[in-house]
Amino acid sequence: MSVRSRRKAREAALRVLYEVEVSQISAAEALSTTLAEAELAPDLNEFATMLVNGVLADLAELDSRLSELILEYSFDRVAAVDRNVMRIAAYELFHLPSVPPAVTLNEAVEIAKRYSTAESGKFVNGVLGKLLLDTPKANWNPALAPTEVEEQGEMNVPLEVEIVEVDE
Repeated sequence: MSVRSRRKAREAALRVLYEVEVSQISAAEALSTTLAEAELAPDLNEFATMLVNGVLADLAELDSRLSELILEYSFDRVAAVDRNVMRIAAYELFHLPSVPPAVTLNEAVEIAKRYSTAESGKFVNGVLGKLLLDTPKANWNPALAPTEVEEQGEMNVPLEVEIVEVDE
């Protein structure tokens, strides 16, 4: 699976988390409907499912960490899309050691800009930039990061290897 293809899985996870929060439907129902409509590859379905389940399992901790960084503003007043984009990114920062932090932040900013307000990208970037400093990825070194194969048991995401030829 190419890293770029995960954006659709992140967008599906956002939709599920948004629906669960706003519509008060069950995560299982929202996930089932969203994944059926998204028509993602099986590995992306699993990645989206892992993100949703991970965020929901760690929701109180993620919200606490994020709300500490939003000064003079209640986390509950943040737009629901922005709040859930940041939850997904925070989950990735704390629980997916093989995903580079720059990828996590860039994906969050791009998704926020696409699905929320014109200022959301800047807001999400600012909050997540501060959060990154307090994560295991603060001094991320790709040479020391685990590979997805090492992480696969934890993530339960089957992997495809993309072979890229490099001209010397």
